[in-house]
Amino acid sequence: MQKFILYIIVIVSAGLFASCEKVIDLNVPVGDPVPYIDAWITDKPGAQQIKFQRAVGYLDNSTPPAIGDAQISVTDLTASKTYNFTFTNGAYTHDPGAGVAIGVIGHEYKLTINWQGETFEAKDKLFRVAPIDSITIEHKEEKGQEKEGYYAKLYAVDPRGQKDYTWIRTYRNGVLNQNVDEVWAIDGSYYENTDSDGFNFILPIREAITSNSKPYKKGDVVKVVMRGISKDGQEFIRMLADQLSNGGMFAKVLANIPTNVTSQKAGSSTKILGWFGTVSETEMSKTAE
Repeated sequence: MQKFILYIIVIVSAGLFASCEKVIDLNVPVGDPVPYIDAWITDKPGAQQIKFQRAVGYLDNSTPPAIGDAQISVTDLTASKTYNFTFTNGAYTHDPGAGVAIGVIGHEYKLTINWQGETFEAKDKLFRVAPIDSITIEHKEEKGQEKEGYYAKLYAVDPRGQKDYTWIRTYRNGVLNQNVDEVWAIDGSYYENTDSDGFNFILPIREAITSNSKPYKKGDVVKVVMRGISKDGQEFIRMLADQLSNGGMFAKVLANIPTNVTSQKAGSSTKILGWFGTVSETEMSKTAE
């Protein structure tokens, strides 16, 4: 057991309660270091990286230690081709060569981990992503909740013929824009059952790459990255993002999110957390001017 001191200061106005400070001595159990995988294969040419590490405690700020004694491979089940990953500098890497991509849209992939006498597997299919048509930027004067600045909009059309799940991230001058949320689109809309196949991405998604309270400034570079992802992969990322942003008075109780990595040994009690997924990517940048 380790003991931590938690200082809680609660301030309530209107004279109903006095301000107070209370010191609480917590006994926080230190659990076993759980192994987890961070493995995403893309359709971008070049080296692909997989991380296999042991999780540290919730209150531990140290870097999770890498697990370097595993054999890891990714198999393109559609093309019957296997890529072996080599452990170096704390991660497992495979470089298929200049201009060559491991990920191919429409192909199904399997991750295999041989570790401590067991074999673990996970599968995912690499889906298409809608191309970005354009990004527009206009200057607006302050009005209501909109601060003065440059406002960017994203324009894209959902491809017809299948349910498309898209993960959209926005960058400002090369850094993830923390003032806007991650966007999760389903056929260019927000909802599973909306009949939006083949239509333009809806207005709230188009405008979601700009913060009304902190719009862009002249000279800022706005970059939007759109990723085509499987339904299960999108759900995993959404749950992970919710955990990372969880907080406040009405925060949910923290819990381990699901994994798609399973042992092939009957009756095994060994678990590897994390996710193996595949994504297709497209991006576009524009300068506010």
